[in-house]
Amino acid sequence: MPQAAVPRFITARARWLAWLCALGALAAPVARFLPADQAPSLQWLVELPAHWQWLYLVVGATSLVLLMFLGRNGMGKGWLALPALVLGGVFLWQPATLPRGAEPTDPGAVLTVGTANLNAATTDFDPLTHWLASADAPDVVFLQEFTELAQQALIRSPAVVARYPHRLAVPQPDPFGLAILSRHPLSGLQTLQPQDLRDTLRLRATVDWNGRAVHLSALHPMPPLDEGFAQARDRALVQEAQHLTAQPGGLALMAGDLNTTPWARGLFAVDGSMRRANGMAPSWPNAFGWLSVLPLDHVLASSGWLVVGGGTGPDLGSDHRPVVVRLTVAP
Repeated sequence: MPQAAVPRFITARARWLAWLCALGALAAPVARFLPADQAPSLQWLVELPAHWQWLYLVVGATSLVLLMFLGRNGMGKGWLALPALVLGGVFLWQPATLPRGAEPTDPGAVLTVGTANLNAATTDFDPLTHWLASADAPDVVFLQEFTELAQQALIRSPAVVARYPHRLAVPQPDPFGLAILSRHPLSGLQTLQPQDLRDTLRLRATVDWNGRAVHLSALHPMPPLDEGFAQARDRALVQEAQHLTAQPGGLALMAGDLNTTPWARGLFAVDGSMRRANGMAPSWPNAFGWLSVLPLDHVLASSGWLVVGGGTGPDLGSDHRPVVVRLTVAP
């Protein structure tokens, strides 16, 4: 290939990629405003590409940079502003997050919450027990794909047993076992079994933290394999948000692998009562211990909280990365 043809070869493909990424990014607002009750299949088909905003942003931005430096001078460069605005605007278009707060002077005024999908195929739980026994371990931990092997690994670790004396654990042989581990007393323990083939297990509890009742919901809905599963996922999120909102005290947390992203309909549906406490950092798949694409794991919190920190936890050998947030109560 002649040397002059190389830039043309690259820019031609970069131009297509930039527009394709912009088109994929637009799936998010389109899916959000489609009438799901009237066209569930269409809404589901449009929502599937809406989840991949990190991929569109990285590939699209890279393509635009290549076009800026390798494209011809003069005519043709003004159009680059359109896909750039689409990629940036849609990426930031998401449900409201909790406001940030200053670090309290009293460390006991911070509740650290973590959620981790362990992967039902996991057999080595040493990374999990090391994390939960460490000084960085959360105060409350939500675990998904919790199996009997995971249960036995936690029981065999004296340090984990001592650190988390309070728990609600329902191991299952399928990928939908759940557990809540807490350093603080738990009450009102509830196990909600699936109501149909599209439903999954849910756990509810109340943690006594600093004299306050914090209501918890743990869930791991099915991935959106079709429009029925997508609707069941969103319905579960709404039901748990309504349940938490109806509890006395006003402080509530919902966490788990929710099999949805900040750009899909489900998290917008609960935005009025529960807001995302974690950022947009992707948590799946856990490639090489650091590279992920989709933010599927979330901690949702009621409006009485402020975020003072957070991020992803250590590599637990799962296909998901743990999510950790540090919360304090708004004054």
